[in-house]
Amino acid sequence: MRKILLLAASLAMIAAPLRADAAEPEINAALSVMGYGHTVKITVNGVDVGITGGSSQSMRLFNKGHPFAAKASPQVRARNFVLVPGENEFVIEYARAPNSRDRLEITLDAEGYPKPLLVFTDSGAGGDRRVIKLKIESKAPADFRPLVIN
Repeated sequence: MRKILLLAASLAMIAAPLRADAAEPEINAALSVMGYGHTVKITVNGVDVGITGGSSQSMRLFNKGHPFAAKASPQVRARNFVLVPGENEFVIEYARAPNSRDRLEITLDAEGYPKPLLVFTDSGAGGDRRVIKLKIESKAPADFRPLVIN
């Protein structure tokens, strides 16, 4: 009887498919914007995260499957739980106020990374729309280098 139970358990482990709903790795990042003298809009994976510019703003971003998502309100979940493991698309749209001399600076720091993933600065007189693709994992790869855009 014992051999039959061991055989059944072994066959069950072999035959069991990999779980499709396996927990995805936790991603936790901080998006910071020094946007004095600028209007700014940032979308992450197609979602407007609520950055407006004109001041210093900072917010936490998490992956959609992060454990905190279950406790967050629907509004917070919609704006802050937008990251996915792997490639993420950040769209930065900005315009400088006519009399401003301020520099726009945007950084993205992620837990598990030794330096910011993204450092974006602009001192120009106009504005722009930039599409930036960043690969984000729960831990920095061995060959990690920050993306610096001036």
